[in-house]
Amino acid sequence: MISNTISRLALGLSLACCCQPGITQSDSITQAGSPGEIYSVNYWISGGIALTGVLTNSFAHSRLRGKPGMAEEHVKWITAKGVNRFDAWSLRQDPAGRNEAAKTSDRILYASTILPFFLFLDKDIRKNWLDISLMYAEAQAINSNLYGWSPLGPTFVERYRPAVYYDELPLEERNFGNLRNSFYSGHVGSTATATFFAAKAFADYHPGLESRKYLLYALASLPPAAVGYYRIKALRHFPSDVIAGGLIGASLGILIPELHRRAGGRASFSAVFSKRAKGIGMAFRF
Repeated sequence: MISNTISRLALGLSLACCCQPGITQSDSITQAGSPGEIYSVNYWISGGIALTGVLTNSFAHSRLRGKPGMAEEHVKWITAKGVNRFDAWSLRQDPAGRNEAAKTSDRILYASTILPFFLFLDKDIRKNWLDISLMYAEAQAINSNLYGWSPLGPTFVERYRPAVYYDELPLEERNFGNLRNSFYSGHVGSTATATFFAAKAFADYHPGLESRKYLLYALASLPPAAVGYYRIKALRHFPSDVIAGGLIGASLGILIPELHRRAGGRASFSAVFSKRAKGIGMAFRF
């Protein structure tokens, strides 16, 4: 599953940061953004967020997939109730093509999640590969946990996937617990986080792009749109699910690098290890 794939990616990056020779055990370690750097990244904090996100997301994923199934009477009631006019397009698909559409959406998603690592072809970005990698792991960890735990996701919003409404499908494909998790699209959210993160980071390292950076964002919107289209064709999501996932993912892909950029020169991070105290801290000058 994609959430597990992203979790392994974030885990590997967070473990890598903890093995860096520049972070050693001492009484006090302080790291702050140096003048001229694009981003200020603390390996302990960003790595901790990524690692914690892996663990909490794994638990959320299992819990969401383990929702109880639905009785036949409940499925019939849902089908009779219908959906709003905006989302009705999802109920006019060909069920026979749902599996191939799901595979296509997965392929685009997998390709998109590695897109930020192509930033390292740029020599100016490559020298800060660890900072970029950690920020990306942090962004995907937050994205996954927003889906799994926030009031915006299926933990609190129970919406039935389009497949439930198709009478032509056998009952066993319309009543299992994961069909309660339609809102919002995690596939689209993860794809948008990846592509907009890549566009944002590239634009930050090349300020000379000026207004042309919006072309990057336009291109970044294409893979999430394609994933969303095929998730609808796969009977997994409604258009509103896709739009919500895209907005959340794109926001995180832009916001996480922006927060690290604005922290440069004004934020200091510290990790303290002694016999009397252990911990991490952050100070921000306004």
